Amino acid sequence: MERISPAGSMAKQHGSLLHGRNNVPLSDRQQKQVLSLFFGMDAAANVRYEAASRTVFREINDHDELNHEIVFGPDIFPGLAVADPNASLGVKCAVAHELAHKARHDDLTEVNEPELEEIDEALTSLSAILRFHNDLSTHEIRQLVSDATQRLQMHVQRRREIAQDSEGAG
Repeated sequence: MERISPAGSMAKQHGSLLHGRNNVPLSDRQQKQVLSLFFGMDAAANVRYEAASRTVFREINDHDELNHEIVFGPDIFPGLAVADPNASLGVKCAVAHELAHKARHDDLTEVNEPELEEIDEALTSLSAILRFHNDLSTHEIRQLVSDATQRLQMHVQRRREIAQDSEGAG
């Protein structure tokens, strides 16, 4: 997830969704389908499509009431890496995840420390389940749980690698 701080500096430089997802530009019909999902789940969302972008929630330095935007790219659709829970995350799950970023930002519950990025992403997927459970099927809820689990496992793995590097340097 890329965020731009109120001072204008970028806090994160990559998309909210992991690699392995769709990278083919979306048709007009697909763009309308995704926009319909976003606005059906949150009519106040500030959302737009960029063919060359990864899907991101970002703060914007603006004096208007809207202080964020969700930009979705082709990766809003699942990819071919079916063994990766995030790559196979359905469109509605990806939409719910991005809207949960917006809600967590608005509620001041997002975690902005780079070393806790995977934790923030896991909490966002779990928050998406809680916020949008009536809009999601049982399968979609399981996909979001799998995504959160994968993010937590990634965090643990990264922490282990850091610990091993520290031991090797000492």
